[in-house]
Amino acid sequence: MDNKFITVLTVTYPHELAIIRGRLESEGIECFAQDELTIQVNPLYSNAVGGIKLQVRESDCQRAVEILKEEGYVEEAPQPPTSYDFNKFTSSIPLLGKLRIEARLLIILAILTAIIVIIAYLAMSPIA
Repeated sequence: MDNKFITVLTVTYPHELAIIRGRLESEGIECFAQDELTIQVNPLYSNAVGGIKLQVRESDCQRAVEILKEEGYVEEAPQPPTSYDFNKFTSSIPLLGKLRIEARLLIILAILTAIIVIIAYLAMSPIA
């Protein structure tokens, strides 16, 4: 039995989900709403957790996407999130490219920390 759930739509607030979920369930598609209760407790958490993810079983994904397209909720099939290759990105930076990835990460974090400290210091210093 296929128990894997796939996210087919993300909405900001629970009320946006009600009609969509009802439409899919009326077609016999089992739905799960990830983070729905978290956002019901405090709607301001929506951006922090990435909204409410409407998920369906992998076997129902194609039909669910067709219904969502028919109803105008999605324009194309959902694409998996892209990930950034830190190694590929930092290997093109002069001097850093020859270091191990761990060293590159530490150097970049140190630079960002220094920038934040400088900005905080400048923001706290009195204007002459």
